[in-house]
Amino acid sequence: MVTRKLEDCETGVCRLVDQPEFTKVLHEEVQARGLVLEDLDACVRDVYSSLLAPWCDCDKPIVISKMDFTAEEYAALITFMKVQSKWDYALSWREEVLENACEGNVEGS
Repeated sequence: MVTRKLEDCETGVCRLVDQPEFTKVLHEEVQARGLVLEDLDACVRDVYSSLLAPWCDCDKPIVISKMDFTAEEYAALITFMKVQSKWDYALSWREEVLENACEGNVEGS
């Protein structure tokens, strides 16, 4: 079992948002979801404290549902999760898609 310290998660997330890979995935999410980059950019740095922090100490897979977030928060959160999925000790997650949606499930690590 891997235990994550809250401070370690915060430091990692702060560094992550400045990485080219994060920016690339963020732009892809904005385009795929028909959002405005400036609207999403405003909430990206707040995603950690309000959305990711509670999960940093959790060893269970995270289920992310559109019902729980604004479109911008949801896209920012999915961006974080996609990028961190490639890390050692990545958080396990999946995107919950409603049955009547056209999208398929997207799973992380």
